[in-house]
Amino acid sequence: MDVTIRRPEPADLPGLEASSAALFAEDGATRDRLRNAGWPQENGRAWIDGLLSSPDALVLVAAGRDGEIVGHLIGCFYAPSPMWTAARTELVSTLVSPAYRRQNIGGRLIEAFFAWSRERGAERFHVSAYAANETAIRFYRRHGFAQLSVELAADATTPTPPTPTPTPTPTPTPAKQAKQAKQAS
Repeated sequence: MDVTIRRPEPADLPGLEASSAALFAEDGATRDRLRNAGWPQENGRAWIDGLLSSPDALVLVAAGRDGEIVGHLIGCFYAPSPMWTAARTELVSTLVSPAYRRQNIGGRLIEAFFAWSRERGAERFHVSAYAANETAIRFYRRHGFAQLSVELAADATTPTPPTPTPTPTPTPTPAKQAKQAKQAS
């Protein structure tokens, strides 16, 4: 099937919304108990509308010949700032419908994101994935992303394990101290 990567048209918005909601259901809402599974239905359209009106956002759809939206990508641009010495972009959201995976549609979305990022002058491209989402991590690595940092979380409802008590280092006897000093010289 022919799939075109392009910016969305007004008729694409329901499909884009559905693709974004599918990613949320497949990934975030199943991997993070604090994610509100109803967020896409309650806020998805307003979020997408905000992105579409932002000059610093990239919104792409993967559209089949019949106009069916079979995937999407959302990215954001961040200009240099007092904290960041160079421009960078973040791949915020991407999904290809399961029936269309392994056809390089995701790779084409990533390539379009990289091209947009370079056009904007970004020196680094960021993406995050849940640690348990090994498929996404492998996909991103195949496209040049590498681990830069690690995010850790602790739930307040999970008891914190006790901090191990350090084992005190025994103080050497005067005879041992003399022997160590002699060996050091």
